[in-house]
Amino acid sequence: MLRIKQEVASSMPSDRIVPLKQVRVDAKLRSFAADVIITQVFQNDESVSVEAVYCFPIEENAAIYGFVARIDDEREIVAEIKEKNAAQQEYTQALAQGYGAYLLEQDEASNDIFTISVGALKPGSQCHITISYVSELDLLHSSKKPTIRFVVPTTIAPRYSPSHK
Repeated sequence: MLRIKQEVASSMPSDRIVPLKQVRVDAKLRSFAADVIITQVFQNDESVSVEAVYCFPIEENAAIYGFVARIDDEREIVAEIKEKNAAQQEYTQALAQGYGAYLLEQDEASNDIFTISVGALKPGSQCHITISYVSELDLLHSSKKPTIRFVVPTTIAPRYSPSHK
């Protein structure tokens, strides 16, 4: 789920979201590992630009190795790994200058949540977020035979809600 950041939403009704328009999951499963690429498309239906925040839950035994953000097929940003404070400062400066900006952070309270600050999303704009990760698959033992389980993370659980941001 992509929510409008709390400070921005103060002049709007509470709990505003940027609607999800499309999801695509490409997964390659090999033995006990999954290589997953999730692409989600959101659209700002508000009449003003918004700063949006997205929380992506990921299993404890998974590792994100790629992040791409694209706005309206015009501009594509590929993630770079940077020191946390430097990345936050660069993000804040880009927003202050009126540029779109993206920041992917691991939640300090929980290692299994990554937060994506999408930045300024203009009215009617679509935001395409693509996250690539690898994960170990769970082995389930049943009475008949062992089974491997693949799970795609979602934002259904309230714990993953970024309403505190």
